[in-house]
Amino acid sequence: MFKIPFFGKKEKKEKKEEKPVYVFEDSLSSNALANRAYEAVSRLSEIGPRLAATKNARMAANNIASRLESFADDVEILPFLADRSRAYLWTRILAFLLSISSIFLLFGLPYISLILNALSFLLIYFEAIEARGLFSRFFKKEEGENVKASIRPELEEESVVILSAHHDSAFLYNRKDAVKDIYVPLFSLCYLTVLSLFLILHEALSGTLFSFNLPSLFPFIFIAFGIVLSVFSFRLFSLFSTSGSPGVGDNLSGVGVLIALSEYFSKRKLKRTRIEIVSFDAEEAGCQGSRDYYGMTTYPENTININIDGLYNAEELSILTRDGNGLVGLDEPLAMELSALAKSMGYKFRVGKLSFFAGATDSSSASLAGVRSVCITGMAPGFDTAAHTSKDTIDKVEKKSLEAVISLIIKYIESKDKSPLDEKEGERNLFDGRKYKLSPRE
Repeated sequence: MFKIPFFGKKEKKEKKEEKPVYVFEDSLSSNALANRAYEAVSRLSEIGPRLAATKNARMAANNIASRLESFADDVEILPFLADRSRAYLWTRILAFLLSISSIFLLFGLPYISLILNALSFLLIYFEAIEARGLFSRFFKKEEGENVKASIRPELEEESVVILSAHHDSAFLYNRKDAVKDIYVPLFSLCYLTVLSLFLILHEALSGTLFSFNLPSLFPFIFIAFGIVLSVFSFRLFSLFSTSGSPGVGDNLSGVGVLIALSEYFSKRKLKRTRIEIVSFDAEEAGCQGSRDYYGMTTYPENTININIDGLYNAEELSILTRDGNGLVGLDEPLAMELSALAKSMGYKFRVGKLSFFAGATDSSSASLAGVRSVCITGMAPGFDTAAHTSKDTIDKVEKKSLEAVISLIIKYIESKDKSPLDEKEGERNLFDGRKYKLSPRE
């Protein structure tokens, strides 16, 4: 039909009703939880360095507690007294003892040198390894704060899982690879000990052991070398700065994972397993926060601890079987079980141990208290790490590492909490009726 333009009656076009497109991202998926963990880490990092038992560390503890209150059944801030000098005091005392030891050799008193060397070995054992705090009574202690949150099960409690991390940050190293500075003092101590034993024997045979005497040329050459070594050992005095590291990877990354896991388990209540979320202060000063906590808390026999410390690179994820400078045994069967589970999920978690003079984590405190414990870490081996440096910032933390740890811990805990009446593994009904799959890798 012909129509005159503008004057004819226009035909109405039927408009198709546009259906809204819903993009659904499960709020409890491993990826979504990792995103919120990363956001929590970023926000907490704005506080800045958090040396043990300082205002900033307490600010972080209160911030963490306020976040956990949204998810946990109970949240507590647990104060304790801490001495920050434990992190560095022993290094300075060791440097002083070594220099005095070499001087006594120079003046023909090797038995006094041997006594000082024995004291140096005891110092290293009790302070660097055991972190006993022998000199804490002479220093002012300040208040540190641990944070504890509990998520109770739906039914009667049969087991406890403690998920832990620490929120304090470390003193900065003054030099790159500064930890290597301990090698010269250790060699110096061993050298002076052997030399003092040799000189004691030499002077005993010559009848001059308990008399002041200057060494002859031949012993003097060896003594002079010992003096040079002790002079180099004075680098220990400047091993640590008085400033703190940003401490994002070590260890706000672990705290972020705790916050994400608390959200998950608060919405997905376990049947018979109680979850405890604990963030410690003063880990970087001899694990004082965790030692105080485990010393004041009693747990049933079927309790395990999964500690999280230093999540950086997803390719470097490891589960520790030995802690405390390699001298404290952790739960190797638990570590192997977690590693095998991770492999079945498409992740790679190596199993390893802390080397001598690599420090300690809060897992050592749990193990010494009789709690089955492992530590999950993502630090690169050796000295190639941002930990304890000014470069320990948010950009060093890979979101993939957070997601892998979150997925593994959820999978492990839920598998242990299952009963024959539970739904099909890896899939449950959420509150909105939709199905939930733990990880896209499954």
